[in-house]
Amino acid sequence: MPLRLLFLTLLLPFTCLAEAPKVRVVTKGFNSSEGDISAVLASTTRELWKHFPDYQLEPIVVIRGEKGPITLFDRNDRGEIVVKLDTHRTYWSQYAYQWAHELCHVLAGFRNDGRENKWFEESLCELASLYAMRRMSESWEQDPPYSHWKNYRHSLKDYIDKVINSREKLTAQDLESFYEKHRETLRKNSTERALNGTVALALLPLFEKEPSRWEAIRYLNLTAAKKDLSLKDYFAKWHQDAPEKHQPFILELARYFGTVKG
Repeated sequence: MPLRLLFLTLLLPFTCLAEAPKVRVVTKGFNSSEGDISAVLASTTRELWKHFPDYQLEPIVVIRGEKGPITLFDRNDRGEIVVKLDTHRTYWSQYAYQWAHELCHVLAGFRNDGRENKWFEESLCELASLYAMRRMSESWEQDPPYSHWKNYRHSLKDYIDKVINSREKLTAQDLESFYEKHRETLRKNSTERALNGTVALALLPLFEKEPSRWEAIRYLNLTAAKKDLSLKDYFAKWHQDAPEKHQPFILELARYFGTVKG
């Protein structure tokens, strides 16, 4: 039986936005309909994409993975970014959580370069999952993908609340000491999920207070990060690459991690 394929153009009601990402879903292995998967991906994307005016992304293909969700560095033969989601059936909260994380990597211009500070990008992508799903748990009351999914917003909220309750609770002001304590571990392994999640939770209020700050991650990997780059120089590179309107926020983040004083 041939694979069922779907080209999905995520249509958003914001005229200031660039054309939304084109996502192709390969349903093999998901054991769910292409329409339902696409509806969840579109809803999740909407919560982040609305903060990226005038942005163009390469087309994306979503396929089933079985070793954890991942965005591959190499494009496929069709020039698409390949995203693997390790979920199936109707676990919509899991689809949303994984997709928001992987989409964040794409929005941040993910690169296969110096790895020592990749933990920060991973933390931002954990943050994207928290942020998007909290918003979805509210927006689905009035605008669910299907009317009969309206009550599923409670499942979205329960899922993300469970994730949040499993994390160490810190404020942004605690991040400098947290990073000093875990610096060696983070720089060796960017995907220490408990640590990524703690950083994400500390940053969440900053992005919920001013969602336009999301656009700043577009410039996180605009230029390559050299091997063994310090966190101070990593933030400095990001600050230099970003437009002036995002520089104060990047500087604020640098202060929270103690790389800029005053």
